Amino acid sequence: MTKRGKRGESKSPPIKENEVHQVIIESVNQRGEGVARIRGFVVLVPGAKPGERLRVRVVSVRPRFAIAEALR
Repeated sequence: MTKRGKRGESKSPPIKENEVHQVIIESVNQRGEGVARIRGFVVLVPGAKPGERLRVRVVSVRPRFAIAEALR
């Protein structure tokens, strides 16, 4: 059985570590990390700028977000 969050969404992230994805950076957070989404799941990309289209490799997956590195 899948755990459900406050809004009924599944708690298991839709991505896994070491996966490679194409993303578009939507914005930058308060720490200066680029913010993208993969299937609605937040992915933080250090050093990325809004509007960039990047290939990224997922480095770490946490319950509410993931961290990825840009493959430049």
